[in-house]
Amino acid sequence: MNPAEWDGTRKLAAVAIVPALLLGGAVMNTSVLVVDVQTPDSPHLVVPVPMPLARAGLAFAPDEAKRVQVPELAEHLPEAKKAVAALREAPDGLFVEVHDGDEHVRITKEGDVLRVRVIDGSRTNVNVRFPLAAAAEALEAYDVEDRSFDTSDLVAALGSGPGGELVHVLDGEDEVSIRMW
Repeated sequence: MNPAEWDGTRKLAAVAIVPALLLGGAVMNTSVLVVDVQTPDSPHLVVPVPMPLARAGLAFAPDEAKRVQVPELAEHLPEAKKAVAALREAPDGLFVEVHDGDEHVRITKEGDVLRVRVIDGSRTNVNVRFPLAAAAEALEAYDVEDRSFDTSDLVAALGSGPGGELVHVLDGEDEVSIRMW
């Protein structure tokens, strides 16, 4: 191959690889929601869902799945926004703790996350991490006129929160985990 042909081949290779690099960069910078379900009488199910794919899929959802009606929020929206802002500004620590026999509920703030832990007897354990950034973003996306949320906006808000485990439920031998990566 002479130098002119080699130079043309290099340019062609560079042009061909740019879309692949851009696509790879987009995938690497994408949050992925992973749903993990384990039950003793069915296969272990792990479903990874890239957040942009979830938002894109909502475009093809039936109309009734594209909006979540929450009419009660319209009159309380300013207070809800103030409450989330206050929680975000509050110091980390224990907010609520309740013991009742073998039931235990504990609500704490850790960074920009509200954590709710519920233990009900020896077989049920629920752990939820609620990203306050996602709550603030969701409240901003609320449509007061329609009194609803656009589900695409809710998915986007969820993606704005910190990564890690969002929900973990252990109920006897059944276990469900939802993580954001």
